[in-house]
Amino acid sequence: MIIKSPEEVKKYYQEQKTAKDYINRRFTEPLNVIEHEQQIFFLNHTIKKTNSKNIVEFAPGPARVTVDLDTTNITHGLSLDASESMLSIAKERMQKANKRWTFQQADLVNTNLNLKIKADLIFCFRFLLHFHPKERTIIYQQAKSNLKENGFLIFEAMNKTTVKPLRFLLGKKRYFVYDKLYTKEELKKELSQNGFKVLKLHPILKKFYLQSLLSRPFKLLRQNKTAEKIIRHLEKIPSTQPYEWLVVAQKVK
Repeated sequence: MIIKSPEEVKKYYQEQKTAKDYINRRFTEPLNVIEHEQQIFFLNHTIKKTNSKNIVEFAPGPARVTVDLDTTNITHGLSLDASESMLSIAKERMQKANKRWTFQQADLVNTNLNLKIKADLIFCFRFLLHFHPKERTIIYQQAKSNLKENGFLIFEAMNKTTVKPLRFLLGKKRYFVYDKLYTKEELKKELSQNGFKVLKLHPILKKFYLQSLLSRPFKLLRQNKTAEKIIRHLEKIPSTQPYEWLVVAQKVK
């Protein structure tokens, strides 16, 4: 059964076991390590480039991304999540990293969000793509109403051309949580309809099939660092069909 309704997604991520296992599962594969590395580099670069000081994160999970943010020039950081289990782990990890950050429980689909401090930049990973159009529209509006004028929204979008054949091949047992897949045109249209314009689509895992073929065998041989080095090198090669894009969108009137 595919987990696809907002209630099912929420329940899945609120489970204690899911929260505890999430980080370990994300970093056992060399491919995931490089994906994370690229996401962090791009997010930190964009925050610095846009001179964003007030940062809000939707659905931090166990602070996979948050804990690696460069918080040096961030005045106020806030993460919002519906899962108490995830928030508990996220707080603990940020404390261990000695980084100041605020966490707050909030259901971003079913509760109207009204932040006291409007954000310069809102970001989320592994969140928007789990929802269907009705719920994504709600989340876009939550972001838009809590961003400053010309504020930025950053999230990841999976490339339909690359990912759909893989999902068909591996089936529902491997991919049991619903993910929205996009073409560039579909993505730009959706954002435009929800009050955002796309500024940049940054490709991640540019040679995905080759990179994924390298990842698992090297892991089994306990040669993760070698695999990471090769996968990282392949990221330097241009591609029109990556695994995903990191989307930088700007709020419009």
